[in-house]
Amino acid sequence: MLILLVALTFWLSRFVQPDDARTDGQKRHDPDLIIENFAAQKLNAGGDVEYAVSAGRMMHFQDDDSSTLERVVFTAIQPNHPKMIATAPRGQLVKHPEGADEVMMDGGVRIETEADARYPTLMLMTPRLTVIPDKNIARSADGVVMQSPGAELNAKTFQLNTLTRRIAFEAVDLNYAPRSKP
Repeated sequence: MLILLVALTFWLSRFVQPDDARTDGQKRHDPDLIIENFAAQKLNAGGDVEYAVSAGRMMHFQDDDSSTLERVVFTAIQPNHPKMIATAPRGQLVKHPEGADEVMMDGGVRIETEADARYPTLMLMTPRLTVIPDKNIARSADGVVMQSPGAELNAKTFQLNTLTRRIAFEAVDLNYAPRSKP
């Protein structure tokens, strides 16, 4: 009986456990790097800032080369246009092998432009946002509300070109209430 129990224990440990089970912690999803007050910028050929990403905290995970962000801010900066700032409670930096990295934001994203003499302020709100900075694209398929002086637009999806500031919406409902003149 004892021999049968030993044989069964050996069989279970040999065939149930994977051969490459490691005990050094490399398979765990623990951060290998934590940065408080994280900030990164991309400069154009002339040395001007094109966009910036910042977060209250960034954590990098070696097992899948992912990075999570807390209190994330993405700022698109283009000449002759007001700054466009997207904020969210959390986000993730996703690195793609082909080079088009993404900033994925969620938890209630708010996108605002600064007002200037030519452009009024603009505000977009969406649950989630994917930004592909090197392609100047910000998009969401999770619904969006756009507010501007005198109008509110609801849409199912949108894609924003952060360079031209052109926005394409799908399944739109617009409530337009122009201001009356005194």
